[in-house]
Amino acid sequence: MKKNDDLIELINLCKQNDSLAQQKLFNCYKNYLFALCLRYSKSSSEAEDMLMEGWMRIFKHIDMFEIDQDFKSYVFESWIKKIMINNAINTYKANKKYNTNELFIDVEYSNYDKMFESDYLFSEQELIGCVQKLPKSLRIIFNMSAIDQYSNKEIGQELNMTQDSVKSNLYKAREALKKSLKKIVKKD
Repeated sequence: MKKNDDLIELINLCKQNDSLAQQKLFNCYKNYLFALCLRYSKSSSEAEDMLMEGWMRIFKHIDMFEIDQDFKSYVFESWIKKIMINNAINTYKANKKYNTNELFIDVEYSNYDKMFESDYLFSEQELIGCVQKLPKSLRIIFNMSAIDQYSNKEIGQELNMTQDSVKSNLYKAREALKKSLKKIVKKD
């Protein structure tokens, strides 16, 4: 209960543009949100940029976050996570026009159900590294689907794609990850 009260106080102070409260709130969630940004980016520096842009949006719109009598911290955490994901998607959309050589690819997915059948264990760093090596268009779709639990329909709506294109690009991302992970296994 104390954690909720402390968080409510921080949020209310942030609504008043209290810089110390903003710093405390940032410190509470920076690692969690940086990990999220890292999944959507190709490098740590790009993830840091996404993180800072996201925090600017959070602080700009924090007055819209409503605290009710039954406030739970996970509601606020979901709200800031959604802002960070939307920021990553917006960053992708903004950069998409400059990366015209990177197109979504249609592929057949006949073995769709047999992806990632493996007994190997990989470190978090290895997995994140493999995801970061994906082309940006595939990385965004993979993160939205596999990590952030967006449906194919929601992804299609966010990225202006058909559900079939989402499925085929998701398959392509998984196949690329599978190849990257196999290379790691062969090194060992």
